[in-house]
Amino acid sequence: METAPPIPDSGSNPSQTSVWSRLLNVFAAPGDVFEEVKNSAPSVANWLIPTLILACVGTISAAVIFSQPAIVQQIREQQQKAFDQQVSAGKMTQAQADQAMAMAEKFSGPGMLKAFSAVGAVFGSFIRLFWWAFILWLLSLWFLKAKIPFLKVTEVVGLATMISVLGAIVTVLMTVIFGKLGATPSLALALGNFDPKNKIHLLLGAANIFSFWQIGVFACGLARLAAAPFAKALLIIALYWLAFTLFFIFIGLGQMVM
Repeated sequence: METAPPIPDSGSNPSQTSVWSRLLNVFAAPGDVFEEVKNSAPSVANWLIPTLILACVGTISAAVIFSQPAIVQQIREQQQKAFDQQVSAGKMTQAQADQAMAMAEKFSGPGMLKAFSAVGAVFGSFIRLFWWAFILWLLSLWFLKAKIPFLKVTEVVGLATMISVLGAIVTVLMTVIFGKLGATPSLALALGNFDPKNKIHLLLGAANIFSFWQIGVFACGLARLAAAPFAKALLIIALYWLAFTLFFIFIGLGQMVM
């Protein structure tokens, strides 16, 4: 009597998609993307390619934004306002303020702004990737009681970076259209003039639709890797993001989270 051939285990050989498909699918079906990441061998492309894309978009965005005369003028006006406040408070003389303003103008011309921002975009993209990967790995270990391979978490963060890429593109378009700083898809858009030294303005700027979207995608990825409830993963990531944002805003480094 012949025996029937064994039914192949479909879970042992999950279907694979290309990295480009994963980069696009993370917008529409992140759960499917992260399930594939969980069941696949580690892939450097999952985090390297989107991070390089973000760095390139950031560099191009800086070149476009700081080519706008209105934006450069707003930056100089804010610098002048800061020096005037120092003079009014008696912390420096008018002559010192004029000298400091002249020095600031040398380092805040369009060329220097583009160069500094381009370098910041490249290094910042990679620092952001590994920082978020470390935080998600730590939150999973402490609160979800799941020990996930660090590189798997890095893949989740890398793929979710595509949300930031889209957010950066939307931001540069809005900045050019409205011709002002703070023209981001956030509550700061309602402000007449965005002041990066105003804590309320920074709080409104942090309420960015793409930040919220990315937090949700991070939670989806972490929940898949840790086999944990999505709501629990979302709660711990959202609380971390809120605490991190408030901390940096109230110690005067709010622009780092914008």
